[in-house]
Amino acid sequence: MNRHHKDLLKLIQDQAGTPTQHTFLDSYLGSSHPRIAISVPALRQIAGTWMKAHRDLSADDVVALLSSLITGKSYTEKCMAGILLDYTTTGQREFDPAIFDTWLDHLEGWAEVDTLCTGKYTIKGLPSQWKEWKPLVTRFAKSDEIQKRRASLVLFCAPLRAGKHDPLATVAFQNIDKLKGEKDILITKAISWLLRSMEKHHRTLVEEYIEENKDSLPKIAVRETLAKLTTGRKTRVTRK
Repeated sequence: MNRHHKDLLKLIQDQAGTPTQHTFLDSYLGSSHPRIAISVPALRQIAGTWMKAHRDLSADDVVALLSSLITGKSYTEKCMAGILLDYTTTGQREFDPAIFDTWLDHLEGWAEVDTLCTGKYTIKGLPSQWKEWKPLVTRFAKSDEIQKRRASLVLFCAPLRAGKHDPLATVAFQNIDKLKGEKDILITKAISWLLRSMEKHHRTLVEEYIEENKDSLPKIAVRETLAKLTTGRKTRVTRK
């Protein structure tokens, strides 16, 4: 265990109860890893304060810390890695994205994957390192591991919601094409989320894609995306 990992785990345990397992919440989160009883806002406060005090860490130091957390025993440690990544500096994020391939091997369920793959890091990290990211996300979409297939979709959500990035959008649609026939909710909901994330900056492309693929896309993705295009929300509001 990385020494910084030990420090952070102590901070978490000082503010939390004991790990739990096999509860309804664990089932909802899709993870079988034990969970420390602490709220996400509390984790974010710990992460923000700790990272502010450790601005001297290099990108290699950050990778070592996140790798240690992600291979930790609990759901909470794994999610803390993604939360910490939100508070890193630009210099601390200058690492090879290929490490995500290893990190995803140790994650389970939508919550662990999304905490790592949909944060602030991706907004600048994917566009600025697109040469490295493009083959990686393309490979993820063909992976036998469902957490990597989900990652191949949700990694695009934050950057495409934040701005117009045509090269990213092109590969995002390609990955949707590869995965649109899957029935697992981890994939169907991810497709819906990604299409809705592109509504603001790639609206015409989304409208055309939905029209051309409405019969082959997951029904939930079509329904929620059309609602987003029409109302700005993922569900239509029925007025009495």
